[in-house]
Amino acid sequence: MNRVIAVAGGSGSGKSTLAKALLTACGPERLAVLPIDAYYHDLSHLEAGAREEVNFDHPDALDLELFSRHVETLRAGQPVHCPTYDFTTHCRRAPTLTIEPRETILVEGILVAAHSHLRALYDELVFVETPADLRWGRRLERDQRDRGRDRASIDVFWARAENTFAQWGSKALGAADLVIKGDQLPEQMVAELLAYTDLR
Repeated sequence: MNRVIAVAGGSGSGKSTLAKALLTACGPERLAVLPIDAYYHDLSHLEAGAREEVNFDHPDALDLELFSRHVETLRAGQPVHCPTYDFTTHCRRAPTLTIEPRETILVEGILVAAHSHLRALYDELVFVETPADLRWGRRLERDQRDRGRDRASIDVFWARAENTFAQWGSKALGAADLVIKGDQLPEQMVAELLAYTDLR
């Protein structure tokens, strides 16, 4: 059975940055990354305006059943067809992404540990703790650059994200096996994770 490590934290905390840096350090032949953000429900059945009203930082916005099944499949050594999501239209794209199993599976996202049945999937749970002002700046830059959002819509999404994180995402902090500060360089975060685990 393959090992599963989850990386949780607030919006803009550095979860994806840590995942990318760890992938570089370990190599794709040893590590597979499964982002929970790929598992948002397809909203193509809704009008564009209605899609903007969805709280994407709430567990109900995610297909957690499919995500859990894919984590278990990768752990068992079988590939999965991960959805791809368009954050500008809030719809799934037609092509899926094949993720091959590796000895270590890294899952990351705000809500990877929102429920106890999710936490039970992981061998280790890592929480990236980052000051709110730094997280806000990172989210503002990312949403403008990658998701085509204006400042007003980002303000709305941020408020939702913080409220939801206080209710759901913060559960990961209390359950975490390791807490890493997200205001350090990626290589420093990776070094802490490698020191805690036996990933080399």
